[in-house]
Amino acid sequence: MASSFTYPPSSTRGVDPTTVIVDAMSVVSHELTHMPAKAAIQLIEFCRSHLCATEANVLADRIEKGASNRDVQDLAASAGGTSKKEAKKRASRAKATNANPDIAVKMSTGQMSTEQADVLAKAAEDTDGAAACDTELIETIANTSPEQGAKKATEFVNKHRSADGVQTRHDRQRRRRGWYRHRLHNGNAAITIHGDDESIDEMEKKISSDADAEYKADGGRDIPYGKHPRTTDQRGFDAAKKLFCSEPSSRTSEQENAKAKKPRKPQRHAIHVGITTDQISGVDDSVITACDGKPLPKSVVEEIACGSDIIPHIYSGDGELLWQGRKKRLATPAQINGLIARDGGCVLCQAHHSVCVAHHLIPWEAIDLGETNIDNLAFLCGDCHTRVHQRKWTLFYDPRSMTWNARPALPNEVAPENQHHNSKHDPGRYRTTPKTETGLPRLDEQRNNQRLGRF
Repeated sequence: MASSFTYPPSSTRGVDPTTVIVDAMSVVSHELTHMPAKAAIQLIEFCRSHLCATEANVLADRIEKGASNRDVQDLAASAGGTSKKEAKKRASRAKATNANPDIAVKMSTGQMSTEQADVLAKAAEDTDGAAACDTELIETIANTSPEQGAKKATEFVNKHRSADGVQTRHDRQRRRRGWYRHRLHNGNAAITIHGDDESIDEMEKKISSDADAEYKADGGRDIPYGKHPRTTDQRGFDAAKKLFCSEPSSRTSEQENAKAKKPRKPQRHAIHVGITTDQISGVDDSVITACDGKPLPKSVVEEIACGSDIIPHIYSGDGELLWQGRKKRLATPAQINGLIARDGGCVLCQAHHSVCVAHHLIPWEAIDLGETNIDNLAFLCGDCHTRVHQRKWTLFYDPRSMTWNARPALPNEVAPENQHHNSKHDPGRYRTTPKTETGLPRLDEQRNNQRLGRF
């Protein structure tokens, strides 16, 4: 920075260290307001991480001297204005730092953000400190987004869990299940339901599915963003109210009412489970996990297995998902199941797969003629999907960190603005492959014809 401020040593007589620090912060704040916004934000994040690292070291020193977890939390909240949740988070960060001081070093040098450190600290709590000392996991979390780091941390935790431990945790959550009514800071009334992960996941999927139906009823992607009569939160509330109150939809037509009179088959759950040949044969008795990374207690699997569609995804020895592409613009149900197995959810923010769509890495209409094959598809939630197209990004998978990243798309990787089809009613969805100016089929159509033996 341009400031000529120098920090006098704290040992100087007559100098109050608190005054020196406050004066230094005033100078820094003044300089930040005169910097470009992006540079200022980056520097603010660096300062935040540096201060949090210092706090973690201070609290870790108390842990080293024998302070209890409650004492550390009370100390973290001693300045006032800190919630119990935040105090627990800071204490957890300090415990991870006490187990591995290198975490604080990475935070103070800007190699790891506070959010990334919290992801690592949460994994360390769930593994009795093992995650805090795993070099590979630390590097992965430090070099990826907090959302992707959380996914890697979950995978690490699952490897260190036992099937009995997962079952015990589930039983404890079930005993503590309940609900209560309260009021939010904005004045709205609220109901909070808490319980085991599996039950909450089931409720969330139902509400998300119904909210998606409300979104389509409001016009879906045919209406520009921001022009819908309801926001995402409002649609979610309306869907939850209908679920709890059994309120019939006001948009139900006479034709839909007639169809409703016909007997329907009971709705079955769909459980997407990633499984290896060793688990099938019984050689591997590790924890069974769903494709979103969450461990499945044995009692839950036994309870719903008889009334569910269990969709196994078999992997080859090197972990490659067995797949078969289709020559269509839209992903097939089989490919969707394959994406659930491979990606688990949104590859950028880890949103649940029930709110995701199959995104073409190279668009269908691009010059490079993207195909609807599993290696050209990735799961994105609605928000990330819109963001990727608006900013003209291209996604790519980094095999070293085993994470997805985004970069600016090249001109041959972008779909023309007037040819990008979003609506399910778009006639372009079923269009035939266009011919080139010479009258010959496109290159991808030629490859398809060759594969079918047409010429």
